[in-house]
Amino acid sequence: MADRILLVLNGGGALGAYQCGAYKALVRHLSPESLRSMVVVGASIGAVNGYLIAAHHQDPDGGVEALERFWRNVTMPSIPFNPLPVPYAARLNATLTGLTLGNPAIFQAVPGGALGGMFRYPEMAGFDNATLARTVKTHAPARVARRESGPRLMIRAIDIEAAEPAWFDSQHEDIELSMLGASSAIPLLFKPGEHAGRTYWDGDVWHQGLLPPALDRMKGDGDGDRFHVITMELFTRTPGTQPVGFGGNLDHFRRMFLGARSDEDAAKAQATHPELRLTRIQRHPHPNERVSLWLMDWSAGRLQYLIEQGEADAERALA
Repeated sequence: MADRILLVLNGGGALGAYQCGAYKALVRHLSPESLRSMVVVGASIGAVNGYLIAAHHQDPDGGVEALERFWRNVTMPSIPFNPLPVPYAARLNATLTGLTLGNPAIFQAVPGGALGGMFRYPEMAGFDNATLARTVKTHAPARVARRESGPRLMIRAIDIEAAEPAWFDSQHEDIELSMLGASSAIPLLFKPGEHAGRTYWDGDVWHQGLLPPALDRMKGDGDGDRFHVITMELFTRTPGTQPVGFGGNLDHFRRMFLGARSDEDAAKAQATHPELRLTRIQRHPHPNERVSLWLMDWSAGRLQYLIEQGEADAERALA
């Protein structure tokens, strides 16, 4: 891998465990110099993974253990709403647990917030992700410093008042934990994130993905033109399927919309930057995903499955 690495990490809630596994495989293909010169672009849970990677890039394993430790520590035991000992019931129980309680390490359910948010949003909302920064702080420094050496970390959030994306970029400023909360606040479902007196929504909730604008920003900064772009995509289109039930159709819609956006971004990036190498690591649905809501199922078994899936998919893609 002679070209500089540009790693793109989109959002997807608990599905971010897949990126952990994919990064574990990626590090086996990278030299220490490649890790130092890498550019990491993230939004939502992808911003969290990117922060941990950038903060621990000098570790002997490139930050793999720190990333795995984070994902082990954010697992959530399930309430046995459905006691049947079958995989479908396990996924359903985990999703219902998340809907009821959230995940205290990442986001917490606000009592009465779902109903109150219908009339008083943003003062009230169903969930609040204020615990996210505290959890990340137990696994990484309180900031990723602006630096001349080491990975460049770029995080996107949506500035609510300006109604446009905002970028937090370690080439120009320290990256602080509050920026992660700002990039991870899903509109209407979560309270807006706050940083430096402004409010933000989830950086992945935008009509354009991360790759084309990140390339434009780097070109404007004179940050080189030759990149090997590696995208770790949590949602891919699955044509030829007929979803069943509300959860199945919601999941299909999300994969259809975000999968198409990833396809369009990849095509645009290659059309405008023909010198790019592009490797797409794409996740496909796991068993019983129709009842395993992407944001709510944080069970240990599911996260471990996603880590292993990401590692295997990345090895195939990088080969």
